[in-house]
Amino acid sequence: MYFIIGGMLCFFVFGNLGIHLYFKKKHQQFLESLKGKEFIWIKSINMEMESSGKLGYRYQFNKADVVILDDEIFLLIFNKPIRQAQPILQISNTHNIFPYVSKKIAFDSKFIEKGKLKIKGSFGVGLTSGKYTVFLNFNNKDFDLNSIL
Repeated sequence: MYFIIGGMLCFFVFGNLGIHLYFKKKHQQFLESLKGKEFIWIKSINMEMESSGKLGYRYQFNKADVVILDDEIFLLIFNKPIRQAQPILQISNTHNIFPYVSKKIAFDSKFIEKGKLKIKGSFGVGLTSGKYTVFLNFNNKDFDLNSIL
């Protein structure tokens, strides 16, 4: 009995560590791929993401490093409270595809609401389609949100 519980605990711990190290390396590789380009990198932003579709509803409260490159917004996401690295999300309406990005989604609108950047959009097709809203809290950062609208 203890062997099974211990095995499951080890699988959980080392599995999450493996996921963290994999995505942390993807974050580093992504930032290295931007060398020579002018971009803005804002670390440790509080991020809320809400998505709903035909198959369900999801709400996340995470931290993210935000990278802004021209008309592209990249979210290098970390779980809270242990800061486990997660996939990179690209929010953009361009056709540019960047290496190491896990998911690219288009947006319908971007606007400022109480010091937060609010991004709304849709994703998927058919049964997997849905809508999302992302809130990025820039209240404690020295950054002009109007520059990315």
